[in-house]
Amino acid sequence: MDRPDLLILGQITLDHVVPAAPGPWAERVGGNALYAAAGARLWLDPARIGLVFRRGPDFPIDVEAVLATAGIVHVRRIDVERPHLTEWIVYETSGSRRCLPKNTPLQHIGAEGEVGDVEVYLDYLLAFTPQARDFPEDWLPAKAVHLAPQVRDRHPESLAFLKGRAGFLSVDPSPFLAKRHDAGGLAGVLAGANAILPSELEAGHLAGQGWEAAARDLHAAGFAEAIIKRGGEEVVLATAEGVSLLPVTPVPLADPTGAGDSFGGAYAACRMLGLSPREAVRRAIVSAGMVVGTEGAQAALALDPDEAARRLAASA
Repeated sequence: MDRPDLLILGQITLDHVVPAAPGPWAERVGGNALYAAAGARLWLDPARIGLVFRRGPDFPIDVEAVLATAGIVHVRRIDVERPHLTEWIVYETSGSRRCLPKNTPLQHIGAEGEVGDVEVYLDYLLAFTPQARDFPEDWLPAKAVHLAPQVRDRHPESLAFLKGRAGFLSVDPSPFLAKRHDAGGLAGVLAGANAILPSELEAGHLAGQGWEAAARDLHAAGFAEAIIKRGGEEVVLATAEGVSLLPVTPVPLADPTGAGDSFGGAYAACRMLGLSPREAVRRAIVSAGMVVGTEGAQAALALDPDEAARRLAASA
């Protein structure tokens, strides 16, 4: 294909993963952009996916080669002249994790006796956070764009730039943005988005009257489609047709990283293909379930679309 149809905007990360059980740590490429692409390619020809990322000069893994192996060839890399953000990813036996930056300017975060300055961390992360203006001109207008979680004002800036340049726009808001706003406030700062896909972490402050009410409020505020992801619990979907709960099939858990990101990429891909919001959610649930059964973004990008189809059929 000469140009991609689904564009994904997000970060790549360099993760030094510490397992919950005693054992050696591992260096892996990660990031919400890669997991969103992994979720999308289970339902969409990867040649139709386009991705932009920013990378520091010391990044040791060939991201373009990783994506090419997965069939994703529409890729733009933007080089940033500072050491790439690198984090210790420390897992607990519960499946939860903590992230501790390794870069020298950020090592005070999580250090003994230190009060971490999250603003310094966000400023550093912002340098590696692409914006919609980074898309090649010949990729636009696009049939669909998915915005993975981003910091500061990246989402509002990208949505403003994409006005009239995308047929479908979905946003997975970061907790740094989502927690600052009620439903109406989110609709204001994320104007132009067709779908919002917060997790229970990002939507918890809206759920005083329950999760269904939270999704209904987001829809009423201006989002045509509001989807709240709740881990292993039912996904809440609110559209003009009302509010519905979609079950999540239990799956073995190897690594919870990337579940929400793969869900978002899959949802955007399926909506672009013309599937209903409900059917898109069903497929997004399958993507997330397959991703958490693997370890790392490279393994997620190697998942089998035929297996996704089998799981979808079994969930009917």
